[in-house]
Amino acid sequence: MAYATINDPSAYFQTALWTGNNTTQAITNDGNSDLQPDLVWLKMRSSEANQSHRWTDSTRGVTKSLESDDNAAEATEASGLTAFNSDGFTLGGAGGYNGSGRTYVGWQWKANGGTTASNTNGTITSTVQANTTAGFSIISYTGNGTNGATIGHGLNETPQIFFPKCLSTTTNWEMYYF
Repeated sequence: MAYATINDPSAYFQTALWTGNNTTQAITNDGNSDLQPDLVWLKMRSSEANQSHRWTDSTRGVTKSLESDDNAAEATEASGLTAFNSDGFTLGGAGGYNGSGRTYVGWQWKANGGTTASNTNGTITSTVQANTTAGFSIISYTGNGTNGATIGHGLNETPQIFFPKCLSTTTNWEMYYF
């Protein structure tokens, strides 16, 4: 895979740390560039907590959450992550996101500002939000149960890693390396 030189990685990825306050809280990035995230992966860091890794993205919607360390279906959490902002995100008071006195980390990636496109590259049409500069995309598709089915990803090169997860039922996460 060819690698692009990215002069300011903070335009495509940033990490934020915060202490929860159990009420609405805006988390602002401190990188060189403003970053409105399209995927936010949140995790409580406090030692007293055994909270899940929560993934929210702008393709599915701000209140839709997946837990990457659990096999649960997609959940709607109205007081979890509540907005993708021009340079960060806003949280509600949900304990897994913003519990009072607890410490958290949020890893954030920029895809395409929430703008998706239909992708017919593959045997299954997908909805893709891609950032070809950073080599990152968010893909949504409906499986057809056919062994060997393929989906488009919107990138210029074959992805190096792929995390598919069924949203509607309790199933394990999968991970593929290419």
